[in-house]
Amino acid sequence: MISDRFPAPLGAWSTERLQQAHLEAVLTGPSKFNPHEIRLSEAGQCPRRQTLRALGYVPTPPTRRDLAIFETGHLAEDRIAALWEAQFPGQVQREVEVSTDFGVGHIDLWIAPLAHLVECKTTTEKRLNDLPLASHVAQVTLYLHFFGNAHGATAEISYLLKETGEIHSFPVVYDRDLARQLVIGLMEVQQAITLFREPLPIPDAYQATQFPCAWHSPQGLRRCGFWDFCWGQQIGTATEKTDTIVVAPPLQPDVEEYAALRTQQQALEGHLDIVKERRRMLEATFRDFLTAQGATALRAGEITVKRAVIPGRTTIDWKAVLADGLVTESALQPYQHTGAAYDRWTLRTRPSHNPSRRRSR
Repeated sequence: MISDRFPAPLGAWSTERLQQAHLEAVLTGPSKFNPHEIRLSEAGQCPRRQTLRALGYVPTPPTRRDLAIFETGHLAEDRIAALWEAQFPGQVQREVEVSTDFGVGHIDLWIAPLAHLVECKTTTEKRLNDLPLASHVAQVTLYLHFFGNAHGATAEISYLLKETGEIHSFPVVYDRDLARQLVIGLMEVQQAITLFREPLPIPDAYQATQFPCAWHSPQGLRRCGFWDFCWGQQIGTATEKTDTIVVAPPLQPDVEEYAALRTQQQALEGHLDIVKERRRMLEATFRDFLTAQGATALRAGEITVKRAVIPGRTTIDWKAVLADGLVTESALQPYQHTGAAYDRWTLRTRPSHNPSRRRSR
């Protein structure tokens, strides 16, 4: 018992014991965030995780250690806020809400006299060369897009080093192209939640044992709280769990044949991708040679390869138009139509056969 370390009259009281009781109360109490909201702070991070949480999938609960690490960020914010408060007493606003049509965000510090926003983070010395992190820049870019630009704001990300307490600040300059890309990402997340009611797929570059899905720590391999819904046995949806029928002959061989065909198709498509890439490389070589020679065709024996330049087709990127606020979604509503319903077939095998297997569409 922790209390055994302390003689009377201290008894059961200790700072460690108080922290543990506090963390336990936070873990068992209601969350300060609405889990169904889209969070600007997660823009630029895993879009599937956003949709899983908003659709009601329950992640693996954090441990007391996880929560203690999270609260360390609040301590860093307190320290950074105190530095600004000393210079601008009573003029430093905290947790300034940024409300949008997609979701909400909260600016850590807003220095009103300077129209300056500060996002506070913690990090370690070994990550100093990686700063500022792209996900943090994305977060602040959206704060500028939806709030700061209207106030003529400047912005920075301030990192407090855990080992030394030193603070390193990095300015963030508004990037219109990045903001547009992030807003389009928010639109896709919103559509997945409100229209399709289905989580976005796992991004192609993600791996089951690599960040952000999992990462190594001194305590061993750590996983995203939603790992089971992407890579584990709970990969199916709640509907699938209640509507799945275990089949027997004569249908079972058909299901097994279908799985084999899908696997064969994936292998062939992978080979086809290699063939297409090699074809593109050869065509790039031919293009450069023909352009240099002022010719339009190559001949090798009985083979003739002719190049024709086709003018580009003009299209409108409606997602970018909406993201830039030039047209509202309601204005486009009369011109939208919904296509006929179609079947989407999903294949998965038991994770025990191949832990790294992911959903196949």
